[in-house]
Amino acid sequence: MDSGRAKRLVAGTFALGVVTLWAAVAGVVPPSAGLATVVWFATALVVAAGPVARTPRRLALGGAVGLAALVVAVAVEPLSGVPLPDIGVLGPYTYLATEVAFGSLALALLVRAGRAALRRAAVTVAAIYPLAYVWDWYTLAVGVFEIALRTGVEFVGIPVEEHVFMVVVPALVLGVHETLHARPGRERGADARGQNRGGD
Repeated sequence: MDSGRAKRLVAGTFALGVVTLWAAVAGVVPPSAGLATVVWFATALVVAAGPVARTPRRLALGGAVGLAALVVAVAVEPLSGVPLPDIGVLGPYTYLATEVAFGSLALALLVRAGRAALRRAAVTVAAIYPLAYVWDWYTLAVGVFEIALRTGVEFVGIPVEEHVFMVVVPALVLGVHETLHARPGRERGADARGQNRGGD
């Protein structure tokens, strides 16, 4: 399979996951169908980051598992009535807990991409942070949105969770970007050059 066709199939798998996610949130399919979304997103990410030679087998496996999850969620009565998880049970720590979860994913992706990718992400996040801070402060000040499930701790004018959010979101975007567009040889070479400079 050529790389162009592999990319189109990966994009199609990801799009299928997005559509299923929309359908689950809108109530068109049971919330438990969201499991199919997770499977298809994971498949797209794994295939995009792996060698083209393994694309057909991985896409077939991920596609079949996701389809099976969707069919079971719709057809099996006990699962069709399962509601979306209520993360609000964490009370004031709800927002912070979700940030820790997604932040852990972002860190894992960046670590996997290599130290060079981690350094690039850190620089980019630091550059974005001041603008994000001003934007966030303004929207909170004028009442565009209100955060209910938070700790109540504020730092320099905005909730502490918002500071974490401004780091986690771009880091996750960059982690996915580095994973999808990684060049293993380039990253290894960059890390090796960094080690050589450190040893000088």
